[in-house]
Amino acid sequence: MRPRMRPLRFWWPRSIGNQCLLMLALGLATGLLWPASTPLLRPLAQVFLQASQIVVMPFLICELVVGFGSLQTEMLRSFARSGLVVLAGLWMAAGLVVIALPQFLPPLVTSQFFHAGLFERPAPVDLLKVYLPDNIFSGLAADNFSAVVLFSAVLGVLLQGLDERRRLLEPLQVIRQLLARLNKLVARIIPYGIFALTALNVAQLDWAQLLRIQGFFQLSLLAFLLLTLLCAGAVLALTPLTPNALWRGVRGPLALTASSANLLIALPLLVTNLRQELLPALDPEQRRPEAADELAPLVSLGFALPTLGQVAALWFIPFAGWYVDQPLRPAQTAQMLLTAIPASVAGLKAVMRQELQARGLPLDLLQLVYLNGEWLYRFEKVLALEGLVVLAVLVYARAVGALRLQPLRLLGTLLAALLLLGGLGTAARAHLAKALEGTYRNDQKLLALRSLGGRPQPAPLRQLSPAPVSLAAILQRGVLRVGVRSDGLPWAYRNSRGELVGYDLDLVDGLARSLGVRLEVRVAGLDTLEGWLDSGRIDLAVGGIQTSPQRAVRHQLSQGYQRVHLALVVPDAKVALVQNLRDQPLGRPLLLAVSDPQLLSGDLRDQIRAELVGPGGQLSLQLLPLAEKGQFFSPAGQARFDGLLTTAEGGSTWAVLHPRTSLIAPFADRLASELVWAIAGDDPALRRYINAWLAREQARGQTEALFAHWVRIAG
Repeated sequence: MRPRMRPLRFWWPRSIGNQCLLMLALGLATGLLWPASTPLLRPLAQVFLQASQIVVMPFLICELVVGFGSLQTEMLRSFARSGLVVLAGLWMAAGLVVIALPQFLPPLVTSQFFHAGLFERPAPVDLLKVYLPDNIFSGLAADNFSAVVLFSAVLGVLLQGLDERRRLLEPLQVIRQLLARLNKLVARIIPYGIFALTALNVAQLDWAQLLRIQGFFQLSLLAFLLLTLLCAGAVLALTPLTPNALWRGVRGPLALTASSANLLIALPLLVTNLRQELLPALDPEQRRPEAADELAPLVSLGFALPTLGQVAALWFIPFAGWYVDQPLRPAQTAQMLLTAIPASVAGLKAVMRQELQARGLPLDLLQLVYLNGEWLYRFEKVLALEGLVVLAVLVYARAVGALRLQPLRLLGTLLAALLLLGGLGTAARAHLAKALEGTYRNDQKLLALRSLGGRPQPAPLRQLSPAPVSLAAILQRGVLRVGVRSDGLPWAYRNSRGELVGYDLDLVDGLARSLGVRLEVRVAGLDTLEGWLDSGRIDLAVGGIQTSPQRAVRHQLSQGYQRVHLALVVPDAKVALVQNLRDQPLGRPLLLAVSDPQLLSGDLRDQIRAELVGPGGQLSLQLLPLAEKGQFFSPAGQARFDGLLTTAEGGSTWAVLHPRTSLIAPFADRLASELVWAIAGDDPALRRYINAWLAREQARGQTEALFAHWVRIAG
């Protein structure tokens, strides 16, 4: 008789933890092998996330109020004391890792292209607003977990002082059980949600970006392994909990957190698992059964305070310093942690903005956070989960009298951690040094750019003879004579092929084609170009020329075709000096080089001074003229000047060519200007034609396309 086939259900794991791991693996495979099909899973992922979000907040509010309201005063004090000790230990472990990791970074030279994030300014982190919003309902609507936890915990503690608290606790217990059942219902779809989220995220990974910032990725992985080892070792060395029981408690929440990058929705599952595993392992005789009811409030409070993951993620700040060749010393990193850890509850982006500015590091380094967001937030959330497990297990073990120090196991954990840090850290440094050697190619990318439309090279203007300048004269001779600014990068410059290229070259070529004439160009400095305009030797001057009242008096100017913003290019060694002028006054004049004489006005000097040190600040500011911007980047220029006053849009490309400098935007977008073309003669018809043509190109999106190609270097 043939054996009957076992039903498919036999192969489906019974425990939700194993189901989560299985679906995590299937999601990885789907995202890697069939990425084009993953958009079909988006509705499932959305339903799962929304359902989880709806359930988690009411569940935890009820757990906090009932848990703290039912707790005996002595046990509450015990939980508070031991909880603070465990949290301090977690923060210290993560802080030591943050200080140690940068020591394994090899030297690096880099600089980035322009992006809009240069003008973003960090909103000050207001911890009072985080924990005490205007009202609790706005906190709920904004998912302000910290405020909701604090409010619920205070309610629970105050409930202890009521004589008739049982009358309130009994219905709340019923609601608690109802929400627990609802949470179990949602938990049934967790494996499927993990599958959908994992497949979607893997399909969207940008592997090229991971390779470009592999130093951050590799050492973050080392931090993750190191802290995971320390967390597991601490639990196993200080309690009788077995490795299998610990794994059963964390595997489901771990898979859910890693796939969704959302620890909040995993908290109910974590609390349920810990109750199932800790009670038989640490309190088999049930001497303190009520202690298990306090796991939810304890985990919620731990989540509302700075977590292990948030502290570990702060290693981005010393990494950012290394990335721009301004490494932080260990003492500076330790000082950073003192201010950053309390502020981390406001979110990673907020605290990183705060600390980048405080350390004098370019704020445009925040783009690395955006580039690494997918895995960085998972790194933070998974480590936060591990920290919450350590907090819950150790505090619970102390409450039930199950703390048992095992010196050999603890010593072995510490020794293994040191070996892991030294071995993998040294290997990572050697690998990175070799992998990053000669990898800076942004300058090559800039110099490899060619015309956006594939236009031919303009003919050189060989005859600089004075001639009438008017629309009719240009059409009659069939030539548009254009002077090109020699230091006009990226508006006009020579690429690695020796071709004259740039935003303005592409734009003025379109004007010549619109007129039906040949384009001829001659390169010279700005002062020379303005002299040629006066004598009628050229018709137009282009190449990143900013409008100004003085220039408008001397020449006809076209309408503005590109908005730009003043900024500074600063040697890496002087970035902190310039960015911290408000807090650390300079005992000498600040010397800024300027290549456009129209920027040497007293009004602008006063505006720049006010932006750098505030309206009432004291600063001796000197704006010194340069014939060409290139002089600033010579060794003598770098030693003499504190910065180059230019535009953020153009200065970013100069910094790319000279990666030992950084573009900083201390004025944000407040000192704006327009790029124009200077027009020779006084023919109104020529000016009207040019303005109408520029307006049409802007309306058609041509200037946006040129900006993306030459300034943002898109693609």
